[in-house]
Amino acid sequence: MKDLNLLYIFEALWRDRSVTGAAESLGLTQAAVSSALKRMRAEYGDKLFTLVGRRMEPTPYTTTIAQQLLDALAMVRNTFVEEAKFDPLTSRRLFTVRTRDIGEVVHLPALMQKLQVEAPYIKMRTVFKPIDETLSGLSNGRIDFALGFLPSLETGIHRRQLFKQYYVCVMRKGHPLAEQELTTELFCEQQHLLVETSGSGHKALEKALIDAGARHQIRMRLPQYLSAPHFIIASDLLWCAPAILVKTLMPHFALITKPMPLQLPDFDIGIYWHDRYHRDPGNKWLRDFIVNHTAETLAKST
Repeated sequence: MKDLNLLYIFEALWRDRSVTGAAESLGLTQAAVSSALKRMRAEYGDKLFTLVGRRMEPTPYTTTIAQQLLDALAMVRNTFVEEAKFDPLTSRRLFTVRTRDIGEVVHLPALMQKLQVEAPYIKMRTVFKPIDETLSGLSNGRIDFALGFLPSLETGIHRRQLFKQYYVCVMRKGHPLAEQELTTELFCEQQHLLVETSGSGHKALEKALIDAGARHQIRMRLPQYLSAPHFIIASDLLWCAPAILVKTLMPHFALITKPMPLQLPDFDIGIYWHDRYHRDPGNKWLRDFIVNHTAETLAKST
C-alpha cells in the first residue's frame, strides 16, 4: 500500500465494518473514506470490502492480507509512538469497550460524567462478545479494552486490577427468610435465579451451587444481570450477585442482602487490553483515566 494513510482507513474498515463507523472513528467524512476505499480497490484489483446487509464485510482476499497490513501499521506506530500525542480535550475518537450490562451500570455512567469535563468529544460504545471474539477484537483493534472478571483472557493481554469483589445473596424485602439467618441448608432448599456467565470467572458460582446440591433448585436462568431484580422482587427466588452491582440496584428495587453461606473466593475486576495497543497514546490515556477514576471513587466510598 503506497499511501500510509490508507493503512489507517483499512484498519478502521476492518474493525468497524462500516464506512460511516470508520469515518466517525477517524474524524473524517464518509466521502473521504469512500474515496480511500476506491483507491485501495484500484491498487489491489479487489473489492476488499463488500456490502452484506448493513455491514461492509471483507472479501476472501482481504482476509488473507489483513493481518500483514495490520501488523505493518502496528510497526509504523511503534516507530513514532513516543512523539505521538493524544489530546483528550479535542479528540473525537470512538472507543469500544467489551463489558456486560453489569459493567455498563456500575462503571460507565459516572465515568461518562467525568469524561464530559476531561474529554468532552470522546465517544464510547459497548459490546458484549464471547471470549474468543473478545480476544480477536482486542488484537485487531475492533475492541479497545475489556472490563470485568475475565481470567481466561491470556494470550498477548495486559491487565490492571480495578478492585476486588465478592458475592452476596439477594432476596426481596418481605421474603420468608428475610428475618432469619441464611444457613447453607436453608440456602440449598430455596429456588434460585442464576445469571449464566459462560466464558467469565463467574462460572465458579454455578459450580458452587451445583457442588452444594442445589443443581435442581436453579429455577430461572438469564443471560444478563439487569432483568434479574425484576424476577426477585416478584418471587421468593434467591439470587447470588456481585456486591457492587447489588449496591447500585438497591436504591431502585426493594431488595435485601445476606452474606453468602457458600465459601466463594473474592474475585478481581480488571481492565484488559492487547499488547499491540499497549503503547497507543489514546488507549493508554483512557485506561489510565479509568484506573484513576475507579481509585478515586472507591476512596470516596470508604
